[in-house]
Amino acid sequence: MASGYSRVVPFSIICGTPACVELPAPPRGVLERLIITQKSGDPEDAVINVYDRKGACIAANDLNVTESGQIAGIFEFGITGGRIGIVFSNEHHLIVGDQIEIKNSDIPQYNTIQQVTEVSSATEVAANATYYGDGTGGLWQTLPFNPTNKPITHLVLTANVAESVDLVLFDIHRAYENKDNQSETMRCRHSSLWLEFLTVGAVEPSEWEVAYTCRADTVV
Repeated sequence: MASGYSRVVPFSIICGTPACVELPAPPRGVLERLIITQKSGDPEDAVINVYDRKGACIAANDLNVTESGQIAGIFEFGITGGRIGIVFSNEHHLIVGDQIEIKNSDIPQYNTIQQVTEVSSATEVAANATYYGDGTGGLWQTLPFNPTNKPITHLVLTANVAESVDLVLFDIHRAYENKDNQSETMRCRHSSLWLEFLTVGAVEPSEWEVAYTCRADTVV
């Protein structure tokens, strides 16, 4: 039989900065309705994506990884050049041969899977990617069971939020299944849905609220 599940989740963002908001939900079910309301701050337009995996959000890493963090910078490595060096914000604990995934770098060519070719220090490695220019920002992680090659495959819902107008979506009827943990026997350990929130407008803080209802299939 089917059972209902409803939640209201408040969240704060800095407008112009991507945000990842956890939406607790049953591990498998159907997203039925979603309402997004701006509670404070200057009215903003926004683009939203609802994913079934945290790592699909541009501003978040996967849950099930050994190491992950922020990138302080990417530069040309070595005297001969041609390859990249990566500086991490914290110790990386990587060894030669490890594979890492980079995303949200300001240089798109770096947003892919890299292999560590040399460990220079506790916070710096060289990788096998071609150098295209110095990069700033971004996230990195060791690979989960399946790399996030195409986050769009984890997309449950996408929509636009109009300035000063609540986003109200009923009768969505979009099925989903938790893919935060790629082991099928362990997926229920994590939240099932994640809201990626991309605002368009001035760089100011604002308060928002998302209300949603899911239908989950249960066995009694």
